Amino acid sequence: MPKSPPPASLLLLLTILFSNGVLAATMYLPSLPTIGEELTAPVDALPLTLTVYFITFAGGQLIYGPLSDRYGRRPLLLGGLVIMVAGSAACALVDSLAALLWARAAQGLGAAGAMATGRAHINHAYERSQAARATSVISASLALAPILAPMLGGLVEHFLGWRANFWISGGITLAVLLILAWRLPETHRPDPDAGALLPGILRAYGFLLGSRSFLTFGLLNLAIFAGLHGFSAGAPSVLIGAMNLDAVSYGVLTALGSAGFFLGAVGSSWLGGRLGIRRMIDGGVICMLVGALGLAFYVEVFGPSITAIIVLRMVWAVGMGLALPNSVVAAVGVNPATIGAGAALSGFLQTIGGVMGSAVNTLFPAGDPLSLGLAFGSTALLGAVIWWMNRDVVAPSAKAGAAAD
Repeated sequence: MPKSPPPASLLLLLTILFSNGVLAATMYLPSLPTIGEELTAPVDALPLTLTVYFITFAGGQLIYGPLSDRYGRRPLLLGGLVIMVAGSAACALVDSLAALLWARAAQGLGAAGAMATGRAHINHAYERSQAARATSVISASLALAPILAPMLGGLVEHFLGWRANFWISGGITLAVLLILAWRLPETHRPDPDAGALLPGILRAYGFLLGSRSFLTFGLLNLAIFAGLHGFSAGAPSVLIGAMNLDAVSYGVLTALGSAGFFLGAVGSSWLGGRLGIRRMIDGGVICMLVGALGLAFYVEVFGPSITAIIVLRMVWAVGMGLALPNSVVAAVGVNPATIGAGAALSGFLQTIGGVMGSAVNTLFPAGDPLSLGLAFGSTALLGAVIWWMNRDVVAPSAKAGAAAD
């Protein structure tokens, strides 16, 4: 068995692994107009290149997770990276929109394997009291990826052309694949008497969906991602359309949200081991409530303000950084026998939360600052209700991942 890398090396590799999924998903977006021209594709069809990626990314996790419980983390992780490399290369070589959509679907399917098995690997490679800290460090780094991806993609588009975005993403994936193939050991020994495949998968998901602990953390994660993507979907029409903020300033100011998440994740890394999972999530939920409901309150009482919207969004993001690393690790680690399935279902719920958050905005008038606050606040309120009704699933001093029904 390959020699296990030291914790710092492992953490660096996993951070690159997860960040590359964000780069692969969004780095090419500044090139969409050029892609449309070269492939003679209608403008309104180009967003499908992102949609198909997330569909296979979400659905693929449900497959990889339980398979990794049965056959081990290493082959599923490496196999997913192989598919991602192939999908990235195919994206760079396409000559039609249909071919690009198929290639993006393959790319998302490969990234799903890296995400699901990577999360499971964290729960095996670290003690449970350290897993949330490792997740916090990765989350802090991931907060920078949405900022860097479009900037990097724009530079690549300008100097090298749109196809280079996919070659770069595929090259990073290939480098990580080769290093992990050399250095990453198997961390999970499958049960040779696990029985038939499909019944085993159904049992694993049945257990998780019947687990109060998993549903508490999984649905909390869903609510957090609903808020994250709901704000992202509704803010442009408010800040740019209604409040006349230019696109460059919008990009800079909304990046402060990622800065807030970075600060929260760093705080979670430093304090989680001392305060325990319950207190960290308590603090995160309170920050998210203050930020999201405070936005609706401020707009209603004092009127729209760009500064208030950005600052209160940043307060919410600090709360996300405090709560999310702990809730992810706790959801994945509910049962040692279903860590892969737990990672998969948790990731799937996060993706569903993103879809729900975007959909919530359609219930309110577009471009209205109060509507943005109400939609944003509803997601924070949902997360708070889920947590405060079920926070007893964790002992007051419990470390991350130690929750039990």
